[in-house]
Amino acid sequence: MTSNKIDNANDTSANKDNTAVGESIGEIAECDERIIACGYGSCTPEALQKCNNAKVFLAVICLFCTVQGFVVNGINNVNTSTLERRYQLPSSRVGLISSAYDISAGILVIPITYWGAHAHKPRLLAFASLCLALGSFVMCIPQIASGQYQLGNAVSDVCLAGSNATDNGCGDIEESLALQNYLYVFMLGQFLHGIGGTTLYSIGIVFIDENVKTKVSALYIGIMYAFSAVGPALGYVAGGQFLNIYVDAAVTNSADISITDEDPRWVGAWWLGFAIGCCGFVVVAAMLFCYGYELPDAKEAKTERYSQAHQDGSEDVANRDGFGKSIKDLPLSTKLILLNPTFMFINLAGCTEGLIISGFATFMPKFIQNQFWQTAGMSAFYGGLVAVIGAAGGQALGGFIAKRFNLKVKGMLKLSMGCCIACVAFVLIFLARCDSEKIGGITVSYINKTEIEESALIADCNRGCNCTSESYEPICGIDGIAYFTPCHAGCLRSFRDGSTKRYANCSCIDTPAESPYSATSGKCEPTCNLLAVFLPIFFIVVTLTFMVSPIGMSASLRVIPDAQRSYSVGIKWVIMRFLGTVPGPILFGAIFDIACRQWQEKCDERGSCWIYDNNSLSLNLLLLGLVIKIISAIFFFVAYLLYKPPPVDAPISLLDKRGKTISENVNNINTTDTQIDAAQGNKSNGDITDAIKVKTDQGEVNPVFVTTL
Repeated sequence: MTSNKIDNANDTSANKDNTAVGESIGEIAECDERIIACGYGSCTPEALQKCNNAKVFLAVICLFCTVQGFVVNGINNVNTSTLERRYQLPSSRVGLISSAYDISAGILVIPITYWGAHAHKPRLLAFASLCLALGSFVMCIPQIASGQYQLGNAVSDVCLAGSNATDNGCGDIEESLALQNYLYVFMLGQFLHGIGGTTLYSIGIVFIDENVKTKVSALYIGIMYAFSAVGPALGYVAGGQFLNIYVDAAVTNSADISITDEDPRWVGAWWLGFAIGCCGFVVVAAMLFCYGYELPDAKEAKTERYSQAHQDGSEDVANRDGFGKSIKDLPLSTKLILLNPTFMFINLAGCTEGLIISGFATFMPKFIQNQFWQTAGMSAFYGGLVAVIGAAGGQALGGFIAKRFNLKVKGMLKLSMGCCIACVAFVLIFLARCDSEKIGGITVSYINKTEIEESALIADCNRGCNCTSESYEPICGIDGIAYFTPCHAGCLRSFRDGSTKRYANCSCIDTPAESPYSATSGKCEPTCNLLAVFLPIFFIVVTLTFMVSPIGMSASLRVIPDAQRSYSVGIKWVIMRFLGTVPGPILFGAIFDIACRQWQEKCDERGSCWIYDNNSLSLNLLLLGLVIKIISAIFFFVAYLLYKPPPVDAPISLLDKRGKTISENVNNINTTDTQIDAAQGNKSNGDITDAIKVKTDQGEVNPVFVTTL
């Protein structure tokens, strides 16, 4: 009798518990439906739900990466030499514009990723896109505020022999310095770009990794990175075309433009790309605002995930309930990540790779322009062609290989190391360099045409001509030597021969007596055809370099406990920014400045560089590339040696909705067949419960009922 009452009481209690569980599940499922629905506020039309999956979200984030790369790593880098010319800046200072992006990203990535781990990630990405739009608008402000471009008081067309002119143009030195102050406006625009960019490449990557299955994560990240390379490529190509348009074409009559894009004084429409990018970011933000807290398929992906974290005991600490949600956990969370040796050496390899990528991305068009005697527009086009195929293809290929061979952490590290070693051989392409152009007074003397070590533009043959190096207006002498300006060639007379401008009576040019002229306007025809050899080999270097990006990122995510992935990406970017991508453009800018043979000089103030020593420039870049690639390979090798994978028979981790591991005391969970059946039924109805089989330490397979909270 007593036993029956107890049984009845237990049945009643069990029924009440099951009812309570069912009500709770229903409430959570309803809440979850609101969280993951695609729409704007309460407006969630059925048509939008077709876009509420990982593939469409990947397409949106790829569009975001494309526009971001188009502006930050494409248009900005194409404009390097143009901004130097327009705002009279040396290369080392122009490098600060690119570095400002990485400085802001490095400073703000920690708070963004730490609190972003538990935030509404798509909404955070939408605000990041708006921040990038604002940055692009700020980049256009100098064009609006600085007035129309002035060619300069530039130099007289011919030698003013015997002239008593004393006006050297120093009266407008304050205007020149004011132009240089626009550097800080550009840095502000890049600072805003950095805030949005670091959110994209930290929160965006983590959101994708959380919402897709582990085996396809590297492929998705590789595709995302591939489009991050498509953006710069489009920026190079489109930016090159924009530079063929005169900077003030919208407000200047075409008949009043007296120079062509082959003139060194030419300044193209550098601002046009930023204006287009601003509009693109607004469109991307509108798309991202419609996504919910997570994607509907996230639940299924998380149930199949297992840990590959480096085994140093940090996983048990990081996976404690509630860890990482309070600011009090920040020091310990940071310590756990920094003491992970595999993670740190992968990051150090990322720093060296980031240094060379950011440096070449900023200055490659300028290198092609000076090394192979190309215009700014064509240099941007060639650089973009290499970038779009090499960088995009390399990153997609890296992700595909990781998925195709189901690479674990050690496999990813070996592949990354192999790519770096292979790169060492191909970097030798920088030995294929063109000799510096023969320019009178700079690379050859005026008298005997032998090489000279220092610039000596002023010589006996032009000493009375009042020449300056404020403006570079090259002419090609009949002797095959180029001259800095007609003035420096000592030319006394100019005339038109059809559409060609010619110069006569040039005292610095050895002119045959029968020739009616001494020189023609413009540079001499290039005698070097090595660009066709350089570009294909450099394409291989770009491909191998960018193959490492998605593989390295995926490996660094795997060796960190799941609960710390978002924050670890923040720490990763801090290290990579300040040790890699921040000093990269500055270092490369300094290398270019060291190789400068002739600076712009105005009233004892140094401006941008007019002419570079090609041999010195190529040799320095070759040595830098070799050293960086060897160091990268060493870092990946050390990471491989120090990595401690989980034991083969380790229990499979179960993941809740926010990515926390549920593996503690898994055998202590009591379940009944009724609950398992109910769980399976709920799963078919789309609720957030699953029946999962977990392999225990004893090798048994027990059914476990898990409610994801």
